[in-house]
Amino acid sequence: MKELYSHEDIRKTYEIIREHKLTRSIIQRYAVNSLDIREVALRALDLSRVKTVLDLGCGYGFFVEKLGGRLHKDAMILGLDAVDRENRAAFLETVEAQGYRGEFIHARADSIYEMSDSCFDLVIASYSLYFFPHIIGEIARVLREGGIFIAITHSRHSLKEVTSFVPKCMEMIGLTPPSEFAINRLLGAFSLENGHEMLDPHFGHVERIVYPNNLLFPLDQADACIDYLEKKKFLIFKDVSENHPQKVEDMLSYFHTMIYDHARIHGEIAITKDDAVFRCRLPLKK
Repeated sequence: MKELYSHEDIRKTYEIIREHKLTRSIIQRYAVNSLDIREVALRALDLSRVKTVLDLGCGYGFFVEKLGGRLHKDAMILGLDAVDRENRAAFLETVEAQGYRGEFIHARADSIYEMSDSCFDLVIASYSLYFFPHIIGEIARVLREGGIFIAITHSRHSLKEVTSFVPKCMEMIGLTPPSEFAINRLLGAFSLENGHEMLDPHFGHVERIVYPNNLLFPLDQADACIDYLEKKKFLIFKDVSENHPQKVEDMLSYFHTMIYDHARIHGEIAITKDDAVFRCRLPLKK
């Protein structure tokens, strides 16, 4: 898993904040579930004593946007992200807008190994832990005894309707599909389905909240579906871009055609986007 997606893959997918926010707006517009998953994650939690926060894979501060007024007034939020470019300034601005002090570290998640024991009241991994599930034990180590770890993640079946087009497109351009695609390995690395099992050895209490959802694009708005998937192309087409970069444009052309054809046949495009929130307490120190 450490080498499944390179720093370059992640940078290309997440470094341009306006595109990241466009993806977010598409999800909000076409999601069947109208609840904000961050509100679901924070529901009924008393975080008023939280003074130290670690946000793993923080990006521009997507989760932090919902922390205003919930933490101790003197709270400090440390964001850690492998992509620096625009994230540093945006993250620190987001933290300041919520009324807290912020710090940003440009580094991989493995830098958690260098952090002190029991130094955070709250640790967050919002749509990021599947990139580095090997550090779950370290998250428990740096969390204080009365602290909480919140992880938001996808189902391993997310995007299944459109990822099913990928092997067909590969065959159309003369490539042999792999037995398992990188995107499916990524989604399965830490998911709604296996998250509890992976967290349980490291926390005395693990709560899972299932967030059922679909993205539903009407026929006349299929372009929005294309825009959404375009932002994820370096993840979805990893197997092609890595081994056959000269074939990527042909691959995208066939892929887009299949999406439009599917929309015309069915009158819409429905994409699975089930997620889950895990709230973990009582870190087990080893």
